[in-house]
Amino acid sequence: MEKSVTVLENTKEGIKVGCDSQACSGCKSEMFCRNKDTTFTVENPSSIPLKKGDKVLIDIPEGRATLSVILSLALPLLLFLPGYFLGRVFFTSEISMALMGFLFMALGFGVSAIIFTLKKRYFSPIVTRKEEE
Repeated sequence: MEKSVTVLENTKEGIKVGCDSQACSGCKSEMFCRNKDTTFTVENPSSIPLKKGDKVLIDIPEGRATLSVILSLALPLLLFLPGYFLGRVFFTSEISMALMGFLFMALGFGVSAIIFTLKKRYFSPIVTRKEEE
């Protein structure tokens, strides 16, 4: 899903872009998005010549978007089960087993956060093309 943003500046880290809240309307992540009304850095793998004020389209490749969902949601949920059954080995109380499962789930969220921090550039949007004026 491509979104239109405005180039603010070229930096060593990538292209700094910004968007207004209208660009977020219709996005499925609109309610939870942390990038609303802010600037963020995107990659320009095609080396499209860009200058301040240019309108460009950005996108996250489907494979990366899918991996992002798996890491942020599926990994913690999958870790709940081994935590629960491991709790069954050590505890007899159902509440203790569930708490152990939730502890492993929290571990999954922590691992996801570390991966997203270390691989921030990999999960960043990329410039797909310059928007026609």
